[in-house]
Amino acid sequence: MKKLLICIYTNKDKNEFAIGLKEDENFRAMTKVGEFYTRFVDAFDKIVDENEIDWKQELKRWIDAAKKNETIFVEVDLNDCNEVMKEK
Repeated sequence: MKKLLICIYTNKDKNEFAIGLKEDENFRAMTKVGEFYTRFVDAFDKIVDENEIDWKQELKRWIDAAKKNETIFVEVDLNDCNEVMKEK
């Protein structure tokens, strides 16, 4: 198993969210299909098999934690992970 960087993105209004791996071209799960997710809000490492991740559940878990800690919504500077990503 390898260490994967999981990235969380939000839209311009910071009210919809998406999750994916740093090296992904597309998101694995999102709260609203068709939204543009262009802002980083969080990233975390996990040592997992990416095929074993329940992406919708992982995103829900992150949103639940973020609701309890609003500072998570302050964008973080992740230079090597700061490409604009959007759903194709």
